[in-house]
Amino acid sequence: MNQTISVIVPVYNVAAYLSQCVESILSQEDSQLEVILIDDGSTDDSGAICDRYARQDSRVQVIHQKNGGAAAAKNAGLRAASGEYLAFVDSDDYLSPGAYRHMRSLLESEQADVVQCAFRNVYTTRQEDQIVKPGRHTYDPAEYLKLFVTDDWTCSLLWDKLYRRKLFEGIFFEEGHKIDDEYFVYQGIMNAGKIICDDRIVYHYRQRASSVMQSPKAKRQIVLDRIDYLTKRRKAVSARFPQLKKAFDRHYTSYLIYLSRDPGNTAESLGLIQRRLNDYLREEGSTPAKLHHRPVLWLIRSLPPQRLLKLVRKDRHSADAGELFP
Repeated sequence: MNQTISVIVPVYNVAAYLSQCVESILSQEDSQLEVILIDDGSTDDSGAICDRYARQDSRVQVIHQKNGGAAAAKNAGLRAASGEYLAFVDSDDYLSPGAYRHMRSLLESEQADVVQCAFRNVYTTRQEDQIVKPGRHTYDPAEYLKLFVTDDWTCSLLWDKLYRRKLFEGIFFEEGHKIDDEYFVYQGIMNAGKIICDDRIVYHYRQRASSVMQSPKAKRQIVLDRIDYLTKRRKAVSARFPQLKKAFDRHYTSYLIYLSRDPGNTAESLGLIQRRLNDYLREEGSTPAKLHHRPVLWLIRSLPPQRLLKLVRKDRHSADAGELFP
C-alpha cells in the first residue's frame, strides 16, 4: 500500500515566504512525502525557488503553468497526486514540527478518513491559537456535517486537515472563484466514514494584507461566491443526508441574512440574495424560517437592492493593518 502523503502547495508570488513554507514540509518527521509545488504563473522568484527545492530533494516535483488562479493550481496538484493521503498547504503559511506524523498516526490508529487539527493565526506582532474544541472527538459524516451550521468557516478549511485521497476521487475545485475550500471540503466529508478532530496545533496561518481575502474587489466577489456555494452545498447535503435538511435549511436562511449585512456587498450581490431567498421560500418542503428571522427576511425581500445597500453595516472585525504581513 502506498502510504505517501501528497502535499499540494499552490504558489503565486510568495518569494518572501515560500522557503519557510517548503522547509516546514520537508523537515516533517515523515519521509513518505510527495510535495507538489504548482507555480501558477508567478512573476517574482517563486518559480525559481520551487525549482531549487526540486533539484535538492527528490520528494519535490514542480508544475509550472500559466496563471489560472488557486483552484486551477490545486486541480493540477490533484491530477499529479499519487499518495494514499492528501494534504494542502498555502505557500505563505507553514507547518508545526511533527504535524504529519501526528495526523497520519491518528488516521491509521483510529481507522479514520479525515483528521482535523487546530491552527494558529500569525500576525506581525502576535499569535492567536484557534482551538475550536479542546480534546479529541470522533464524528461520522452526518455528525461532522452538522457542525457546518455552527462553525462553517473552520469546518470548511482545507489546510487544517489530512485526508484519505480516495474521498476526492473525481472531485475537483470549482475554478473562477475567489474562495475554494467551501466548494470542495464538504464533498469529501460526505464520502468519509470517520472524522477525528484533535486540538494539537499543526498549522500556522499567516495573516496578510495582500491576501485574496483582503482587497475590496476580492471581498465583493467573495460575497457572490458564498451565496453560490451555500446554495449548492445545502442541496447536495440535504440530498445525501435527509436528516440534516432542516438544519441546513435554517442555516441557509440565517447565513443569507448575515451576508446581506456584509460590507463587501454591492447592489448585484444583494439582488442575488433576494432571488435566492425567494427561490428557497417557494420550494416545496422548505423549512420555515425561525420566528425572529421573519421580520428581517421580509425587509430583505421587500426593499430595492440600492436601499438595502445603504443599510449595510461597516466591517468591525478587520485586524489592525499594522498587524498584517505584506
